[in-house]
Amino acid sequence: MKLVKVQDLFEVKYGVNLDLNKLEEVSVNFPEAIPYVGRSEKQNGVTAFVEKINGVPPNPAMTISVAGGGSVMSSFLQEFPYYSGRDLFYLKPKIPMSKQVLLYYCTALTMNKFKFSYGRQVNRTLGELLIPDISEIPNEILNYSIDDSLGIRQFELLNNKVSSVGNLLAGINESNFKMLQDIFNMHNGLASSNVLVQPEKANEFLIPYVRPSKWQSTSYAGYVDIRTIPKNKVFPAGTLYVSTDGAGSHTYSYVSVEPFVPNSNVTVLIPKKDFSLEKKLAYATLITANRYKFSYGRKPKGNKLKVILLPDL
Repeated sequence: MKLVKVQDLFEVKYGVNLDLNKLEEVSVNFPEAIPYVGRSEKQNGVTAFVEKINGVPPNPAMTISVAGGGSVMSSFLQEFPYYSGRDLFYLKPKIPMSKQVLLYYCTALTMNKFKFSYGRQVNRTLGELLIPDISEIPNEILNYSIDDSLGIRQFELLNNKVSSVGNLLAGINESNFKMLQDIFNMHNGLASSNVLVQPEKANEFLIPYVRPSKWQSTSYAGYVDIRTIPKNKVFPAGTLYVSTDGAGSHTYSYVSVEPFVPNSNVTVLIPKKDFSLEKKLAYATLITANRYKFSYGRKPKGNKLKVILLPDL
């Protein structure tokens, strides 16, 4: 994938930098109300609505707000002019970008969150971060309709699929629970001593080598050559897997987005009957919810993983 610097695609600007406690908070319906965007990761970053101040121009609409501190790298598309607080940047596209593309870059920027912390904030480094070049954006994103009825129908279809799983969960009682081993076949991953891990995807034969991680976006330990891997250790996109080690990583479960090879601290779960993608995602959430039962000294491996109780969806 071709990566470029943020500053290649966007002008990196520091926000208007106003203190909320010095502004007049108003109702969203107030005629002169304007959104106030802070360093929050909730509600699109909007923490209040305030009265517009004559002579203080807001940050422009259709820009991406990026939290430099607080909930660092929380990135949102702001469709209306807005005020902002301290340590908040905004990105103004250097080339025309649709709403779909801007939302894609919000996600790409937020995925850099793991690089920072409360003590290591985003400042002059924001423009140097690497994001996918605009030529790398999938056609599914470019062609996705947000505003017309096609987009609404796509949303309704997805919502119905997810709701059907939710309705099943709502009707579950204790008699409908089974052990994990009764629902899934378990497959162990491949030890790192048995593979040659490469840092980048240099050719088409390299696929991700997955390790335990709190975030799916950081679970790639590198890439391995599919031609050197036993076929029974290569799993397709849409496969459910669970982290079985690591103090901050154990029990987190995900559904793969591309073919991959798990390492020896990742267990792959293959359903014993056909599951929809929505059902796999539901089970990933349900398995992760068992995290409190384990620790670095009590890992969800072997029998401990097998006997986790799950609803039979």
